[in-house]
Amino acid sequence: MTNNKMMKGTMARYIVTKKPHENGEHIVHNLGTWCPDLPDSVDQKSLGNFPTCQAAVREAKKFFENINGCIKCSRPCHTSS
Repeated sequence: MTNNKMMKGTMARYIVTKKPHENGEHIVHNLGTWCPDLPDSVDQKSLGNFPTCQAAVREAKKFFENINGCIKCSRPCHTSS
């Protein structure tokens, strides 16, 4: 039970951009951090709460093919283009 509570405490809320960037990528953002590149709310698709950005990226791939993590708020999931 303790481990389950700890995991819930480390979950972060993620979104993905609805509108792709010029290179065709939809960007996954962590709403649990301050990010200067966060899109307007109308361009956000909520992905839900996840323990890692990798899990959020997997969820985003259910909706969009070309996904990347934000270099500022989801750096472990950012891949260079």
